[in-house]
This record gives sequence, C-alpha cells and structure tokens, in this order.
Amino acid sequence: MRFRESFRSSFKSLFHNKLRSFLTMLGIIIGIFSVIMLTSIGEGIKNQVTSQVESLGANLLYVFPGKIQMGPQKGKSRLGVQESGFGQAGNTLTYDDVLNLKGQEGISAVSCIYSGVDRLDDLDIFATTTGTDEDLIRVSGLDLRFGRFITREERLDNERVAVIGDQANKELFNNGNSVGKTFKINGEDYKVIGVLEYKETENMGPQSEDVNVKIYLPITEMINRKEQKNVSQILVKAKSAEAVESAEKTVRETMRKNHRDDEFTVMKQQDMLNAINNILGILTAGLGGIAAISLLVGGIGIMNIMLVSVTERTREIGVRKAIGASRRDILVQFLIEAVVMSIIGGLLGLAAGIGGARLLPSVLPSIHTAISLAAVIVALVFALLVGVFFGVYPASKAAKLDPIEALRSE
Repeated sequence: MRFRESFRSSFKSLFHNKLRSFLTMLGIIIGIFSVIMLTSIGEGIKNQVTSQVESLGANLLYVFPGKIQMGPQKGKSRLGVQESGFGQAGNTLTYDDVLNLKGQEGISAVSCIYSGVDRLDDLDIFATTTGTDEDLIRVSGLDLRFGRFITREERLDNERVAVIGDQANKELFNNGNSVGKTFKINGEDYKVIGVLEYKETENMGPQSEDVNVKIYLPITEMINRKEQKNVSQILVKAKSAEAVESAEKTVRETMRKNHRDDEFTVMKQQDMLNAINNILGILTAGLGGIAAISLLVGGIGIMNIMLVSVTERTREIGVRKAIGASRRDILVQFLIEAVVMSIIGGLLGLAAGIGGARLLPSVLPSIHTAISLAAVIVALVFALLVGVFFGVYPASKAAKLDPIEALRSE
C-alpha cells in the first residue's frame, strides 16, 4: 500500500510541474531518438549492402591488387591497415591475368574493371570510364535496357563502342533508346551498343560506384590509348557455389605463376560480406555510443532537477516524516519520480525514433533504415538505468533529511 501511495504521490508531483518535467525529460527523449535513428541507419545500410552482395551470387570471387589483411597480424598493430592494394600504386594485375584465368577448371567466367578518366566532348566534362570485356555482364549482375553488351570481337578489334548507364544515357541523349547513336570521347566518335537498366546506388561493396553514370568501353581499346596498363580488380565466377573452394585454389595457383603472394588477394563473396559487416557493425556501434552520450546528459538533467525538487519540498518531506513516513518511503517516492521521468522520456524518444526511421527514406531515398529490436531494448533499459542511477543521490538526500530541521525550513 505504501508503495502504491508513493507511486501516486510521485505522479502527482510530476504533473504538477508539467513544463519542468517535460524539459527534464527532453534530454532522455533526444538521447533515445538519436540512438534509434543512428542505429537504424547503420542497420539499414548493413542490410542493403548484404542483400546487394548476396544478389551477385555465392559463387563469385574477387582478385584485388596487393595483400589485404582481414585481421590483426602477429607483432603488428591491431589498428594498422596492412598493405591494402585497392589503389593503383604497386598494382601489378594486368589483363593478361584475366586471359590466363579464362577457361580454367571450375571457372565459368572471368572479367575485370579497368578505371580511367576521359573527356566527354558533348557534355564538356571529364568523366570516369570503365574498361572491361564481354564477360562482365555474366559476373556483375548488370541488366540491359536496350541493345547488347561488348562482344569478344569488338574487344579484339579495339572497336570504339560503349555501353552506358541509365543516367549517362539521360545526360548524353535525353533518355530513350540511344543504341546506334554516337558521342565523342577525347575527340573520337564512340557508338552506343547498349544502355543499362537503372540500378539503385550501392553504399559499399565491391561495386560501390554508381553504375547509372558508368560508361563501359572495350578494355583493349582503353589500354592501347593510356599509359596505365593495370586493372583495378578481377572478377571470377565459379561454375557453382559448391565449386568456389576449388575455383579459389585454381585462381591462386594461376596467379602465382606470374605474381608473388603479396601482390594479390583472392576474396570469396562471404569474405567480402564478413569484412563489410564487421566495418558496418563497428560503425553502427560507434554511432549508437555517440548518441548514448546525450542520454547521460539527460540523466544529469534529471539529477539536477530532482535536487532542486528536494530543496523546494523540504517542508513537505518534514511533514511526511512527522506523520510516520520512513526513510525508505521518502527514498522510494523520489526514486520513482526520477525513474518515471526517465521511462516516459524513453518511450517518447522511442516513438519519435521509430517514426523518424520510417519517414527518413521517404524524405531522403538514398538512405535506408532498419529498426533493430536489440537497439530498442537496449535503449529502453539504458533509459531506466539512467533514471535509477541519477535518481539515487537526490532520493537519498531527501530520505536523510532531519524531520525537525525540515519542518523549520521556509
């Protein structure tokens, strides 16, 4: 019965000062809102990247230049990046490596990415162009809207043909079927043979660039007119998911004929997925941790207001003690007030966070969100603990007041 009375008295006190109670809860509301929003964005990106990587199939292998370490090395810093080869510096991969891998046992297709920068005379800009071969369409998950992809004959003959992305098509030809039309690159005419379907832009992953603005050219034509001869990455498609291990072994053995082990890295689809998920997991946890700081600020606000409340209600505490209230009764009452403010603030913040996470993609379509049940539970538990932790001291101070001295106060 005493607990119920303390609960009722706590609510009465909170609703008596509605504005002050709301402002006190505001720190908790903002904190929970921030935690839910930021972790939802992190989870959304993680889910998006996972689905994009998995959509390419479990039988895809990547060959990157340089030695990429996926974890800590003995005797080296855990934080250091170990000889990543994503850039061109130190890159020894060439199109000959691609040709050597084609037709090997357990491999159904091999292609590559060769990045360059060329002038688009029609738009008077410099744009990224990508050299590749006929097998990219088989390993990349790209779909054609019009026309066809580059053929083996066009690659061998160094023909000036191009397959362009949806956005590139809009900017060069105002959309529509532009197959057969020409545009100029570095003053030379290139004929459009295919237009790609529009594809959602990937945030991370092996093909994280926007394919909608891509311009794909025969790789041999690009290599012949540029000083740079090295490819950025090689994509290998095993004949099946079961043949991935065998294909990986074949790729390593073939690459070792012309390269040292520290000159290339072979990664399976699952390796890529694990690496990306690890990075995004750390990012999500970091964002949640940063947002949780505002919860601590909210907790400090609760403690500050509760201390003020103890001072303001000193005489009330004296009266309650004089008519028989124990230290425990006073302690419970003030502790309940702190916890109730924290929980109500947490629920309001949770509602705002879930609503914001669901509305954000409609306002910013490029951002994907996914509400994590674990984040919701952790946020609410943390809000409760904040109320308890920052409410204990003011409640204890109120419980320890001498009833005689309290009654004398004005």
